[in-house]
Amino acid sequence: MQKIRWGIIGAANIAKQQVIPAIQQTSNAEIIAIASQSGKAKALATQFNIPNNYDTYEKLLDSPDIDAVYIALPNTHHKKWALAAIRSNKHVLCEKPIVLHATDLIELQQASIQHNVIFMEAFMYRFHPQMAKAKELLAQRAIGDILTIRSRFHFTIEDWQNDIRLNPDLGGGVLNDIGCYPLNAIHYLIEESPRTVQASQGKTNHQVDTHIAVQLSYPSGILAQIDASFHGPMTQTIDIIGTNGTMHLSYAFRTDLNNHEGIIQYVSNNETKTLTITANAYVEQIKAFHEAIENNEQPIYTETQMLQQTAELEKINEAIKTATQTQQSAIRS
Repeated sequence: MQKIRWGIIGAANIAKQQVIPAIQQTSNAEIIAIASQSGKAKALATQFNIPNNYDTYEKLLDSPDIDAVYIALPNTHHKKWALAAIRSNKHVLCEKPIVLHATDLIELQQASIQHNVIFMEAFMYRFHPQMAKAKELLAQRAIGDILTIRSRFHFTIEDWQNDIRLNPDLGGGVLNDIGCYPLNAIHYLIEESPRTVQASQGKTNHQVDTHIAVQLSYPSGILAQIDASFHGPMTQTIDIIGTNGTMHLSYAFRTDLNNHEGIIQYVSNNETKTLTITANAYVEQIKAFHEAIENNEQPIYTETQMLQQTAELEKINEAIKTATQTQQSAIRS
């Protein structure tokens, strides 16, 4: 089995707390370098026994010993450094949202084909086996035909002055940060593109969206609702209503907050069943990425799926902006 040699670009908490440990827990992986422009690379290299650290991303990408890079930078920096990594012939795993515009994603995908490297957006929750099991149950019509899906992700921001998720110049906002997960989950479960999109914003006293609701309708007749907020307690659920039952995922996106246990509770023909499935979603994501590299094939989270996600996220962002402008105009009048 080929050993994949990794470089880490960025010193964000997600890298430190989740992805670096996940790579180091994967048998055919090693991290040989980390780069940060914030001055944190040396300390992290010491903490995780990473042999090389750099103060620029270019120095890391120049290394011929690195096979793949993980990018954990602010949203607006993703395209530049993903493209630079691809052009350096590195495989790329990049934090979500991978880019903010579908045209940018097309450019990156074309570059990855040209340089024969694997390129994937890091939606780790997709790789927890609870998602595959939920999709299997839906395909088996365990709850009948799907009527409605409601997916939500909330948590409370603590530092409203300095959190980069509130910076519009860095692609901040609750939709880009956590609202993208419920959208991605709906795409994963029903594999349709919405026919209509409606969005609204609750609290509008910030430079970015911090409290949103989205309604989606699909060609099959399925209706979906998404809500996300930086103002409420941790909530990360998926609820599905079907013609013969219901399904509830109580730790849909951050199973690591529940000892890596995903819980699916579903009611089928008046019988309630509960499944508990344990796996480290971050480790499973790295394994799937490695498998794509080893087989020289698209990851199971495909280019087409990534493009759908980016295009729909862009549409919803525009819908939120339009709704906010309408609300503000109504207040002024």
